[in-house]
Amino acid sequence: MSEKPRITIKLREGRFEPATAFDAEALAQYSGEKMFDLLPISKRSPEHHKLYWSLLGKAVKATGKWPTSEHLHRDLKMACGYYTTVVNEFGGVYLLPDTIAMKKMDQKQFNEFFETAIEKLSDALGFDPMDLLND
Repeated sequence: MSEKPRITIKLREGRFEPATAFDAEALAQYSGEKMFDLLPISKRSPEHHKLYWSLLGKAVKATGKWPTSEHLHRDLKMACGYYTTVVNEFGGVYLLPDTIAMKKMDQKQFNEFFETAIEKLSDALGFDPMDLLND
């Protein structure tokens, strides 16, 4: 399962619409007629998860310090200590980033990760990344 959130839509007055700005941006990438499967939402806050990914996307666009939000995400997981040390059969040691997937991390764990990640990102950028939401 991807760590990046799925597009969420809500039904309002008989019409589907994006649930967040992240969802609107994601839907705008599709052209023509497309079919989507609807799935139930987990108990973890999808809006909070999408806020995280929106901030990453805005930080990438604003700074150019990372090629993609996925690269920034990987770097943040490593900087926050969300990784596993692996020793392979050949004696090699490497670090493997952990997942923040909805099925692997509950809301409390994600809150802790989010706060740490935003603090690390703020240090790297020299400003609060939440300020990017106003742009």
